[in-house]
Amino acid sequence: MKVAGGKPGVGIGMDRSVKTESTAAGAAPSCVDDAQPRPIERFYRALVENAGDILTIVDRDGIITYQSPAIREAMGVDEQILIGQSIFELVHPDDCERLRKRFEESVHSANMEVMETIRLPHANGTWRRIETRGRNLLADPDVAGILCVSRDVTETHRLESQLREAELLARFGNWRWVKGEPAPQWSRGVARILGRDEAQLPRGGDWYEHLVHPDDRDELLSKFLDAFETQEPVNCVTRFLADNGDYRYIKTHAYAEGDAHSEIGALVGMAEDVTDEVEAELAVKAGEAKYRLMTEQASDIVAHYDTQSQVIFMSPAVEQVLGRTPEEFIGKPIDEAMVHPDDFLGVRDAFIECAVDGRQVQFDYRFLHKNGSYVWLETTMSPVRDATGRRTTEIIGVSRNVSERKRHEMELMDARERAEAANRTKSRFLANMSHELRTPLNAIIGFSEILRMQMFGQLGHARYLEYAQLINDSGALLLDLISDILDMSKIEAGKYELHLEQVNLSHLLDTSMRLVRGRAEENGIGLAMRMSDDLTVDEIVADERALKQIVLNLLSNSIKFTPSGGKVSVTVSEAAGGISIAVSDNGRGIPGDQIARLGKPFEQVATDAALSKQGTGLGLALVRSLAELHGGAMVIESEIDRGTVVTVTLPLTPHCVVPVPHMEPDEGPANDPMNDRALAKLVGG
Repeated sequence: MKVAGGKPGVGIGMDRSVKTESTAAGAAPSCVDDAQPRPIERFYRALVENAGDILTIVDRDGIITYQSPAIREAMGVDEQILIGQSIFELVHPDDCERLRKRFEESVHSANMEVMETIRLPHANGTWRRIETRGRNLLADPDVAGILCVSRDVTETHRLESQLREAELLARFGNWRWVKGEPAPQWSRGVARILGRDEAQLPRGGDWYEHLVHPDDRDELLSKFLDAFETQEPVNCVTRFLADNGDYRYIKTHAYAEGDAHSEIGALVGMAEDVTDEVEAELAVKAGEAKYRLMTEQASDIVAHYDTQSQVIFMSPAVEQVLGRTPEEFIGKPIDEAMVHPDDFLGVRDAFIECAVDGRQVQFDYRFLHKNGSYVWLETTMSPVRDATGRRTTEIIGVSRNVSERKRHEMELMDARERAEAANRTKSRFLANMSHELRTPLNAIIGFSEILRMQMFGQLGHARYLEYAQLINDSGALLLDLISDILDMSKIEAGKYELHLEQVNLSHLLDTSMRLVRGRAEENGIGLAMRMSDDLTVDEIVADERALKQIVLNLLSNSIKFTPSGGKVSVTVSEAAGGISIAVSDNGRGIPGDQIARLGKPFEQVATDAALSKQGTGLGLALVRSLAELHGGAMVIESEIDRGTVVTVTLPLTPHCVVPVPHMEPDEGPANDPMNDRALAKLVGG
């Protein structure tokens, strides 16, 4: 069978007649000319061209000689484009050397099978992770190459990464104890529960003496050893020693993992911190996830249907996935007795869409296993059309077991919901504590100001004046820090309200520059401001205090990280539907791999330890959040030793449907000297 569009002499069969002992329709007919393909040949060709897996043949130099149409769905490219290209020029540069080494091993070993995960470029510019199984069939005259069967595992990789993140957020960890090893392999989540580094967790055979409470050691160890022998699951709550010397109650779920010889090869378990529940005597019965690591993954089920859903062919993989033989399906339709009642109508509608409309469909549903349980399947159905290309005559279905993925999705959703709920509770608490935190600090600052100014008479000793000044300065700094934290918490809790008014940009920027000019001159830094020539507006609708806070934070950051003799400038220009304010400097710059962290609360990037101690890491986070509240955004561009540009874009009228009355500069609260002094303290002016 010759693949259409391929190079001459290249493709499955290499223009030779198909030879097989049996087919779904009976004994194979005698060889015929390729110009008149036989029904069995068309059948297998349809299977190959409609299979969900990506089939590729490369020669001994790595040149692609055949590519199945499945590449269109996976990578968004036509298969003909890839024929004649080198596989080593397509893969991600970081994967090329590893793939080349494995390829050379395969080329020099007949029938050798290798398996690798590599990254290939999608047509949309992203990299997709592809799991590839290759077999050396160079000696087979019908293939004459390395046959590669591949599938896209990008989504699986993403879910695994998110599960690791959820593990940290939800305070649980996992571990695996391989039979014959002295101790389990602990995850980062377990180390975090105990307040330790991963390197601090014991690895020797006496690990339980260092970690487990003396009264719990015998019980836990005996359960583990019994599990290795009996395969019985382990469920218990024991005390583990944390780094601070306290014991944490850890709920342990462990299960035996079979190896390739159907023997117990390891214990796989999950550790959950339930200290609060135990100490409060709450009877919590957690329905935690039962993670089971798989050593092998079942192959996909390939099925061939007519347009009435009668099964013509079913691949042997169905026995591994569903516990049923192919013969149980041949000549029968997929009826309601085999599909979960909640899913049957969706399956029927998808089949009709494929058969009648001729569209490829993909859907998830539950299928009845031989043992009475239900297995989640992900099925892709593709129509096979007649010679005219208009009428669907047959359907090819490719199904894979996604039960594990479904469990992971539910577990991930549950863990994330719990973590987000905890974060929302924290933000609401801090936002509601604004008055309680600020009131005593205002009293401290006010009374220390009275003492420093000696309003009611001399204090009697110069040291008292010094102490009063220190109390005043410390209180002011602490109030600024609390204000930042509370502002951020209000934003996160959705309680930060914007007070919108007409704001004169020139006046606001002039005021902000005056507030930081003293500090800039003290550090030997020049300040400059430029209004772009194409700027046609000088006023926008915004919260003036928030806008001034944005500008002051950006100016303060630039001054802080610009050495003496440097320059900081502010440029205002028009942007799509609004204005942009860009604060640039020629300071130290920010490493490219660190920029993404900035803009998150308490994140700092500073090579100078003294500079990093001067702030809290909330400045850029507030800038980003306040800009987004206005419907704008913040972008950071930087180059090491060249400087940094932070650009904030704002719409002209954010979140405002009623015109805001014009306010003269001397009418608004923004010109209150107390406001300016508070903002100046915020940035160290």
